[in-house]
Amino acid sequence: MSYKDIEYSEFINCIFNEYLKRKQENNLLNRDIMLFKNIITFYFQKDRSDAFQDIIDNFKELYILDESRIEPNVTYEEKLGLGLVYDYIKDFDFLKDNFNIFVMSLKMHSLLYSKCLGSNFGGQLRTTNVILKDLNIDIPDPITTIKIFNNFLNPQKSNQVFEKYFEHNLFGYLEDCIKLCINLIKLQPFSDGNKRCFRALLNLLFKRVNIPPIFIDLNERQEYKTALIKALETNDYDDIIKFYYYKICDAIILLDLENIKFKSSKKLIKK
Repeated sequence: MSYKDIEYSEFINCIFNEYLKRKQENNLLNRDIMLFKNIITFYFQKDRSDAFQDIIDNFKELYILDESRIEPNVTYEEKLGLGLVYDYIKDFDFLKDNFNIFVMSLKMHSLLYSKCLGSNFGGQLRTTNVILKDLNIDIPDPITTIKIFNNFLNPQKSNQVFEKYFEHNLFGYLEDCIKLCINLIKLQPFSDGNKRCFRALLNLLFKRVNIPPIFIDLNERQEYKTALIKALETNDYDDIIKFYYYKICDAIILLDLENIKFKSSKKLIKK
């Protein structure tokens, strides 16, 4: 194990321990955004793309159930379908595969419902009006929704989300991705499964910068819902962005750094 590896391991331990200390004291919920940004920046600079497939497998093993639980009345078949969605994300290669928001949203929605009876429901745009319970917003009618959503078939429109990425503005990119997926949820192009589908799309977009997939614990459901409603109703994204920064750190720590910390400790003991 090289000196750089030991230095990296020690730095991980420092971040990991400080993060867990604040989390146990509930200080993280006060939104120390600089701690979040420092963890994300450090992680991004290290480039963990080689570990991404293992990270997705960790996510599926540990958090698919939680990601399903935060939505009411999710069936066993839909949980299986969500696993397939994350297999798709794991295999997607931004250097080789064509990215298109419209096409990929339909693909992931189709996979989400692929294990259900009448699975042709998946990947179909809604044809009826919808009302979002407890939300003071107007959802566009089906014809308007399809027209707006169809705009993403245009590669230029679809790829606008990557502008900050190509400008090497990491946090600008992350925030644009979050805003995009919130706005797609607001559009409600599907009759059901919009939040799960677009959270998965967000995780795919995070993969572009090697950020592990975020997950929402059951006990965070109300906090997520409150921040999401604020963004949907008022176009104020501050709380949902801070929530996602916190969840990105959770994903970094629990899906990857915890494993590095454990493996590094074993190597040091052996040495």
